[in-house]
Amino acid sequence: MKFQRTSGGVSAPSSSIGIMRFFDADTAGPKLTPEFVVLFAGAFSAIVLAIHLVAG
Repeated sequence: MKFQRTSGGVSAPSSSIGIMRFFDADTAGPKLTPEFVVLFAGAFSAIVLAIHLVAG
């Protein structure tokens, strides 16, 4: 599979066009930043650890 130049741009092979369209589409789900995910995981772990220490 070769990339072909068309009017100054590079076009992808036809087998990858569907994948490119899939990853270009926006989803309707919530947008979470990586920082939020890390902070949430840390807070959740701290709460579980605190409950474990208090209950056990």
